[in-house]
Amino acid sequence: MALFSKSDDSISEELLKKSMDASKGAQEVVINATEDASEISDKHSLTYLEASGIDATAAIDILGDKDTFDRRLRDFASLAKSKYGSLMECKASLDMAKYSIESEALKKECNYLGIKKLFVMAKKHEQESKSGDSTYVIDHFKEYEDEIKRIIEVVEAYLA
Repeated sequence: MALFSKSDDSISEELLKKSMDASKGAQEVVINATEDASEISDKHSLTYLEASGIDATAAIDILGDKDTFDRRLRDFASLAKSKYGSLMECKASLDMAKYSIESEALKKECNYLGIKKLFVMAKKHEQESKSGDSTYVIDHFKEYEDEIKRIIEVVEAYLA
């Protein structure tokens, strides 16, 4: 059942192209917010999302409208919680194959929704776990975990 007028692959390609154009291949994401997200009183605004590192404007442009974006963001909050639990289990059991799959799924959703920093982190974790580098996963999991939790909080505040 298709909820969107464009295919997920088409959306992903468009977002990836915009992201690559914006970053010119940079591996680190620098968030140039005009305001600190904690200082924005209206947590239900796109300004809050933008200041929190979510490129909502680009995502809405790709997805077609704000309602679709909001629905997709609501689904993301549930998905991110589920993926977080799976990632913790995979890390604990050193199941790098499954860890890679879970990171890839998280990465794709971040890409659709303009969640830039978590996208970069998920991509790196996917690549390293795919190559079997459990040392990287263990050494960098805390920052990955913190960003997942932060984004879930931002999304839930926006949707509340």
